[in-house]
Amino acid sequence: MALILTYHDSYLTPLLTEEREARALVDVDQMATFPTVWRDKLGVLRGYVLTCLESNATGEDVFSVKLKQYQKEFDATLRLAMAAINVAAEMAAMPLSTSILRG
Repeated sequence: MALILTYHDSYLTPLLTEEREARALVDVDQMATFPTVWRDKLGVLRGYVLTCLESNATGEDVFSVKLKQYQKEFDATLRLAMAAINVAAEMAAMPLSTSILRG
């Protein structure tokens, strides 16, 4: 089996495993039910975070720098994904009506 998500960080991608990817997706799925595009974005970022956490050797190595970067990006993306879910829920709850005019 291979990785199912698309990763773009050339430094971290070789370190990602199927197990880390699966754990990342489970973490994301436990937060909410996201549309696929948001789930995939969050899964990639969570995969990077897990990889950095598990590969971090010292407090100031490349992994710790990338961890800070990807944690911030994950948090921002999570807020956007949650907002998108809320907007979709509000739109679904709004009744759609149109006026019919007789002429």
